[in-house]
Amino acid sequence: MTDLRERVEEDRGLIKKIQLIIPGYRGYRQREDARIADSLLRTQIADTVKDRILQPLELCREEASRALELDAMNSIAPVITKAKAVEAKIRHAEQGYSGISAGVRIEQDELNALYELDLSLLTAVNTLGNTAKAAADAAAEQNFAETVKTVTAVKSDLQEFSGILDKRIIAAAGILVE
Repeated sequence: MTDLRERVEEDRGLIKKIQLIIPGYRGYRQREDARIADSLLRTQIADTVKDRILQPLELCREEASRALELDAMNSIAPVITKAKAVEAKIRHAEQGYSGISAGVRIEQDELNALYELDLSLLTAVNTLGNTAKAAADAAAEQNFAETVKTVTAVKSDLQEFSGILDKRIIAAAGILVE
């Protein structure tokens, strides 16, 4: 995967390149670009949650619905709700403010640390996606006992993942408060 920070730097237009030359404005431009890269990464992670976790869970629910497996549907529904909450939490996570004369200055290192934390979330999402796909495969085979077992594992992993997101929020708040 391409580091989005490099891509944002490469895509700078003329005005942004001029801003890098202006004394006192260079740091702002760099921090703003780091914030943009992190925002793009979070959008990519949220889209991955939607594609790799939510869609397979929705397929599980559809298969259970077709087979009139009410117990399976009852097990799947709260996991879908949790996955939607996780997706929203990622998509709308705090990104910090890096204004020119902000009351609290967010340094480049702190923004890079936040980006690295978000990048590590992508690995976790892909792992969760594999488990969700296994649940969808079991549902497609009408093996609802295995589906419920796997969906329960997804639920547990989503809880843990949500805890990591909460730590990210605290880290972002710490950056903003310090």
